[in-house]
Amino acid sequence: MNCLEEQSFALLTNAKRLEPVSLERNRVGLCDKCESDLESLAYHKTESGWLVSARCKKEHLVLMRYDLQWNWLGDQELQISVKELGTSNVSSIEMEKLEAVFTSAEIRDMRACEQGRPFTRQNLYRARAKCEKFEKLFGIRLKL
Repeated sequence: MNCLEEQSFALLTNAKRLEPVSLERNRVGLCDKCESDLESLAYHKTESGWLVSARCKKEHLVLMRYDLQWNWLGDQELQISVKELGTSNVSSIEMEKLEAVFTSAEIRDMRACEQGRPFTRQNLYRARAKCEKFEKLFGIRLKL
């Protein structure tokens, strides 16, 4: 699996670590999963071509492969590698990130639990089951 380090944007691929040549942000295509625009995160040069790490607005990641003349060769899976996970309260996290993983009822009840208000226990159980996915996507460990 190809991993992009969250802070440095270094690419870990084929047991190699590639530092980014550029962190310029450009529209580089469309996401295969949701058809929204892909924006480049980092450009990496190899002996045989270029690797472009990109993300769409819904946080889907892709590693785009090009030859030295910038002819597209294909896409590969990419994930963010998080070195240190921060722990956060639900109320301090952007709503867009929460909505990417949790339902509105789960978010409502996570916040209610955090604030000591009544909540639906089943929604909190469902949310807890999704916390690992949220942590993988955003590098944030939730306090529930």
